[in-house]
Amino acid sequence: MNRKGLIGVVGGGLGLLGIAVAQASAFFVETVPMAMPAAQKAVIRALSSHHFKVVMKLDILHLIAAKQKILHVPDFNKPGFTDVRALVFCNPFLFSGLLNHAWKAASVCPLNVTLYSKAAKTTVVFPKRSVYTRSTAARAVGGKIDRMVIDTLRTIPGSHPG
Repeated sequence: MNRKGLIGVVGGGLGLLGIAVAQASAFFVETVPMAMPAAQKAVIRALSSHHFKVVMKLDILHLIAAKQKILHVPDFNKPGFTDVRALVFCNPFLFSGLLNHAWKAASVCPLNVTLYSKAAKTTVVFPKRSVYTRSTAARAVGGKIDRMVIDTLRTIPGSHPG
């Protein structure tokens, strides 16, 4: 094989590797066919029934919009979401696992999901904890957290990737 052919093969292989790496997102994204109030209730119900305790609910868009006259955030809500909320939740056993395997990794708790709503559709985004624990002794616990939360979010009626 000549040099150009070899470079093409290597370049193509690296391109495929780049595609594979790009597909491994740091976020799990699920869309539900519900407006925010129903979607938030469905997420809380799913989390609660899968051994997670919701400890805080934040109406992020409303809180910032209420202060916009003071804050003057440029291009605030450019995507035009009708509602953005965050849910903070935990599972004491998972937290203890992180703490016991690599105490610094316990800083990935509490867990959270952010809900972005437009009309009658809400997108739920979960930042994967394995991204932070993969190079620690708590790697397996981080992976378990991701699996448990993602499996939970997939139980929401009508949910689909995206």
